[in-house]
Amino acid sequence: MTQSQQSSQSTEISVFEEIRRDIAIQTDGSAKVGLGMVFGRGTVGNPVSFGGTTLADNAQKVDQALANVGELQSIWNHSHTQWMWKHLNLSWHAPLKNMRQISAEITRKKGALNEAKWRQIESEVKIRKIEEELAKGKEDLSLDYWREVELTVKLAKLREGMAEGVVVIEGAMKDVLVLNELYEQLKQRVANFSEADIEREETKSHLKRALVQSIRDVRLCGSITKAEQEYIEQIGINPMKLQNLLKSYVEAEAKSDSWDVGGLYEFVDSLTDELVDTYKVDQKRMTLQGFDTDIFEAYSQIDKLAKLPGEELP
Repeated sequence: MTQSQQSSQSTEISVFEEIRRDIAIQTDGSAKVGLGMVFGRGTVGNPVSFGGTTLADNAQKVDQALANVGELQSIWNHSHTQWMWKHLNLSWHAPLKNMRQISAEITRKKGALNEAKWRQIESEVKIRKIEEELAKGKEDLSLDYWREVELTVKLAKLREGMAEGVVVIEGAMKDVLVLNELYEQLKQRVANFSEADIEREETKSHLKRALVQSIRDVRLCGSITKAEQEYIEQIGINPMKLQNLLKSYVEAEAKSDSWDVGGLYEFVDSLTDELVDTYKVDQKRMTLQGFDTDIFEAYSQIDKLAKLPGEELP
C-alpha cells in the first residue's frame, strides 16, 4: 500500500464503505444502494427526524416501504391495461382508424425501447471500463483512494439505474406484445389493405366519428354544436338535416330496452354507408371545392399490408 493510500484510511467515508460492501456481495451484477445507507450518515450526521426518531431510522423504514409496495410495479409498469387499449384508446368506430392508432402506439413504444436499448449498451460499456480500472488499480496499487471512491460510486449508480430501468423496459414490452395481439385480432375485420385503400376509406372513418360526436351533442343539449357542425360540413353533409335525423334517433334510443351500444353501431354504420355510397356527399363537396374526387395513387404506398395467413401476394 502506498503512503497516500495509508494516509487515506483516516478519511474513509461510511457511505462509500457501505456501497463498496454492497457491490461486493452482489452476484447478479446489480447493485442496490438503499436510502438507509446514505441518509443519516456522513457529514450531515444523523439528525432527529419526524416521528420522534432519526433520519437514518426513517430512511430504513422508507426502504422497507418501497420494497413492500414496489412489487406492484410488475403489474403497473406500462402505459395502459388491456381493457383501456380495447375500450378507450382504440375507440374509433372505423377499424382502419384503430389500425392507425395501433401503428402510432407501436412506433412510440419502438422509439422508447430503442432509446432504452442504447442506454443499456452505453451503461454496460461504462460499467466495464470502471470495473477494469478498479481491478487494475487494486492489482498494481496505483489507484488513489478518492479515485476508487469516485469510480465505485459511479459503478453503483450505473448498476442500480440499469436494474430500475428493467421495470420500465418490461412495461413497454408488455404494451408492444398486447398491441400485436390486438393487431392480429383486428385483421379479422380489416386486412389486406394499402395506403390507397385507406385514403378511399377516410370519408367513412371521419363520418363515423362525426356522427358519434354529434349524437352526443344532441343527447346533451338537443342540437349539434358549432365544432361538430363544421366537421360535418367539411365532410359534405347538411348539418340541419342531419340534426333532425339524429333527434329522432336519440328519442328512439331513449325508449330502447337494450343496455349495450349495438344499436348505436348499427345506426352509425348504416347511415354512413347511405350518405357516402348512395348520396356521395363527400364527392359533391370535393367538386364544389374544385378538387378531383380521385386519389393520387402514384403518391401512395401500393403494397397490401396486414395480410391474413394464407393470403397470396398481389
